[in-house]
Amino acid sequence: MEKLQWFSGVVMGLEALAIAGIVTAVAGAGVSAYGQYQAGQAQKAMGDYNAKLARNEAIAKEQATAAETQRMRTQKERALASQRAAYAKTGAMTTTGTPLLAMAEQAGLMELDILNMQRTGAMSAGASRSEAAMSKYQGSQAAKAGTIGAGSTLLQGASGATSMYMRAK
Repeated sequence: MEKLQWFSGVVMGLEALAIAGIVTAVAGAGVSAYGQYQAGQAQKAMGDYNAKLARNEAIAKEQATAAETQRMRTQKERALASQRAAYAKTGAMTTTGTPLLAMAEQAGLMELDILNMQRTGAMSAGASRSEAAMSKYQGSQAAKAGTIGAGSTLLQGASGATSMYMRAK
């Protein structure tokens, strides 16, 4: 009878140990799944933040380009006015002939410089907008991966707990 009680106590102890193992496996899977989900959400937040920074950078580049355009146009007008004044001092007519052609060529070259600067500014702002879109996309994908990873971990934990339960029976 004493041996039977001892054996019964051992069996109950093993059952308790098996139950504790199952509970631990399920809790571990839950904690791991939550960690994967939170990591995905943190990467999404980082992607959103980086996207916002890149959008702000694009706006700043557009504003800088607009200011530089205005500065260059003012400089162009002053240079042409100086050129007209220099021709006028010599008595040359600025509405015909070589002076007109020289001023038109100078105005054209200056306008090309302005257009090239605007093109460069637009390309730079466009690159920043593309960077913003990519950061947003990467953050979104990281969040999805975290959610899928969390689901996978929960399923693996449930499978492991079921397996442990079946072995303990």
